Amino acid sequence: MLAARSVFRPCWARFASTAASSSYKIVVIGGGAGGLAVSSTLSEKLGAGEVAVIEPATRHYQQPLFTFVGGGLKSFNDTHRPMADVISPKAEWINQAAAQVDPAANTVTLADGSTVAYDYLVVAAGIELNFAGVKGLEAAIGKNGVASNYSPQYVQNTYEFLQNVRQGNALFTMPATPVKCAGAPQKIAYLADELFRAKGIRNQVDVNYYTALGKIFAIDKYADAMNAVAKSRDISVNLFHDLVAVDGPAKQATFKILGSGPRAGESVTVPYEFLHVTPPMKPYDFIKRSALANAAGFVDVNQYTLQHSKFSNVYALGDCSSLPTSKTAAAAAAQSRVLKHNLLSQIKGSSVPALEYDGYTSCPLVTGKHKLVLAEFSGYTGTPQETFFFNQANEHAFSYWLTADVLPAVYWNSMLKGTWNGPSAIRKVANPTSAN
Repeated sequence: MLAARSVFRPCWARFASTAASSSYKIVVIGGGAGGLAVSSTLSEKLGAGEVAVIEPATRHYQQPLFTFVGGGLKSFNDTHRPMADVISPKAEWINQAAAQVDPAANTVTLADGSTVAYDYLVVAAGIELNFAGVKGLEAAIGKNGVASNYSPQYVQNTYEFLQNVRQGNALFTMPATPVKCAGAPQKIAYLADELFRAKGIRNQVDVNYYTALGKIFAIDKYADAMNAVAKSRDISVNLFHDLVAVDGPAKQATFKILGSGPRAGESVTVPYEFLHVTPPMKPYDFIKRSALANAAGFVDVNQYTLQHSKFSNVYALGDCSSLPTSKTAAAAAAQSRVLKHNLLSQIKGSSVPALEYDGYTSCPLVTGKHKLVLAEFSGYTGTPQETFFFNQANEHAFSYWLTADVLPAVYWNSMLKGTWNGPSAIRKVANPTSAN
């Protein structure tokens, strides 16, 4: 018998809507990592024509590689493939954006005004980059020495602009909002430091990391490791500093000091030669406006079963969900296994117990060429969940090789096909006693 925290509510009726111009057993909103991991398996299980994927983009990006591109370690061409090549041939691709969800009517309204009906809905829409959330950033980004590894439009500017630095301040920011891959804002600072040292100009460049948060990393074990790395590289870490404005022509960045310290509420303006911005992020409006959203605008799901708290035929995973863990591709892989099991059981009317997601996520923290701290943990408990027998809080060449060369192949050849559910099975062999 499942505990109350994982109440799994069956949905006995098949849902339909005469207002819809098309209808599917399952509609998946989003063609990112989580959406494709789910839709590939479900379309294979249910057959052609039963699953639709609503996704407006025509290219799919492997976003974890963007840090390597920004650091000059990978080609941008390694990061993307045509969407048509990665969506399962048994799933129908609706190449439009979702504009509205009506969970009471079981319909999704598309950008062109047409509607799609569903029996079951999976929301895997990701999270929206909000460059407009920082005054002046939209006008400055892509020029004025301002770049961001979070956008395919600007990621190539990062390495270009870093190469132009000769002296002055190099700034790297982390916002106060939830973000995807929360380690990426600091990873590029370490790669920039390494680049400046290789060019022999590190003494002329001050590397500064500004985070709106109160810690360099959420999990203490890895926070200690990253503080040590930053100290050893003479990288200044500024906590409770939230980027609020950018003056591109003047090359100035303004931060608001957060927290409860004596300077809380003050603003600080810092000149820069290079500025890497992690933009604020927010839920998509079509989710935020719908009955699916919680108060923060994310899809309100049970954190263990991934089933919606109110609408039993709706599930969500990944960055758009309310799951209280770090938003990463690794988390989406583990979540996809739970979601697929529970949804298929519901469709079959099975009485098997629901699988539970334990909050697993991973953040590979690149600290240099061939060096990486491989953070793995539960966002629910804050407890490390390391796959290998060695202490993954230490910089390691193996962790770098795994992240830079092995996991990209796993991503394209297994995760997007729905056959990679995370490293839990490997962990049982490689670190059976969880000794570290």
